Amino acid sequence: MSMVSPTSSTLPTLSVGSNGQVTVSNLVNNLDPTALVNALMTAASIPQTVLESQVASEQTALKAFQNMNTTLQALQTSAAGDAATNGLNLLSVASTDPSVSATATTAASPTSFAMQVTQTAQSQVSVTAAMATWPDSSGAITIVDSTGTATQITAASTSMADVASAINGSGLGVNAAVVAAGTDSSGNALYRLQLTSAQTGAAAAFQVDAGTSSAYSAGTATNMLAQPGAATISTAQDASVTLWPGTAAAQTTTSSTNTFTNLVQGITVTVSAPTSAPVTLTSTMDTANITSAASSLVSGVNTLLQYVTQQSAVATTSNTDGTTTNTPGPFTGNLLIQGVYQSLQSAVADPLGATGTVSPSKYGITLNQDGSLTFDQTTFQSALAADPAGTVAAIQQIASRVQTASAEASDPVTGSITTSIASKQTQISNDQSSVANWTTVLATKRKFLQAQYTALVTTLGQLQSEQSYLTQQINALYPSTTSGG
Repeated sequence: MSMVSPTSSTLPTLSVGSNGQVTVSNLVNNLDPTALVNALMTAASIPQTVLESQVASEQTALKAFQNMNTTLQALQTSAAGDAATNGLNLLSVASTDPSVSATATTAASPTSFAMQVTQTAQSQVSVTAAMATWPDSSGAITIVDSTGTATQITAASTSMADVASAINGSGLGVNAAVVAAGTDSSGNALYRLQLTSAQTGAAAAFQVDAGTSSAYSAGTATNMLAQPGAATISTAQDASVTLWPGTAAAQTTTSSTNTFTNLVQGITVTVSAPTSAPVTLTSTMDTANITSAASSLVSGVNTLLQYVTQQSAVATTSNTDGTTTNTPGPFTGNLLIQGVYQSLQSAVADPLGATGTVSPSKYGITLNQDGSLTFDQTTFQSALAADPAGTVAAIQQIASRVQTASAEASDPVTGSITTSIASKQTQISNDQSSVANWTTVLATKRKFLQAQYTALVTTLGQLQSEQSYLTQQINALYPSTTSGG
């Protein structure tokens, strides 16, 4: 039997037998409408797939821009600090006594001065006499501060635990702890209250009375710190130091804490014990921290330059067919990014000084052939030792230029990178809306195709039912060769 249609049994066939009889088979049985619809939808969804890929690429670029902008803003902040008046006026303070230490701000100047610690700051610590319960039957407690102001609080009961809880919860600057103190002659448990001022300094002194504030004012409340068996372990006092001791200029200064802020302009001193002799404090230029600041400034710019270079690189991948694919980076060919790169590079590498004739290499800063920057600490420190003011001024000039370049790119309103980020976010949002619209369009199209091909299968099914009739009609037109025709 010869075939005039594909030989696969899964396809519709038209066959002619040796007797001339025609047979039609598989006209509908193997028609798969779902596969047909899926194939058509795959083709129809290509624009959406391309758009989704575009959104992914845009999001990658957006992240790169955002990372750069964040780094630029941090660089601007640090550069602004370096460029500020006295921003690199960094000093360290040495002390001749380990019990006295000091730090200097940029407002300080190199100097040396003598001081003697008379006393350190203390909090008040007092202990009541032993008692079974609080003496005032109503649980009234009156706390009197150093100014004589009396404030009444009331405990939940006369138990020492409730009294301590009331004092601790009052916010009046006194902390209470219950201490076991044995038993009385009747075997009742006795307790003391240890009362401590929350702060140090003379202003933290307090008195605790049993009784109401009215009773205190009338003089009928009981001062619990003046009773037999009560004691003040340490009195509230300020720290006290004397500048230029033993001279006609001797001057005493007090502090409620052991820290004296701006004892000398820009210098804060902390003491931990009285001293038997004068202590000398000397502030000098902190070359280590100035070097670190300069190095950090150059390193911060260099990190950004390297990031731009990395994100501008074109990635090359090898395919299985022997070809290669080149994929540009988020910054590849971006003129805006190139402009920021050049501005930052120039801010560090351009000549310095009022006349713009001093090479940054004098201070250990060099521009390499690959566009990166190098900071040589040894060269910088030599320049700093030879010309402290000139070296600091040079670094501040670089810092000012870096601040300007960073601000122009990352300003929250007008920055070129910031503006570009906003534009990219808008574009991504629009493209994502388009992807969502495509989803709706494709769903409608799939529904239409499914209906169309379902109808086709129904129609072909009807034809299949007439297959025998079709065969008979064909055989009638072409009688069997065996009939002698």
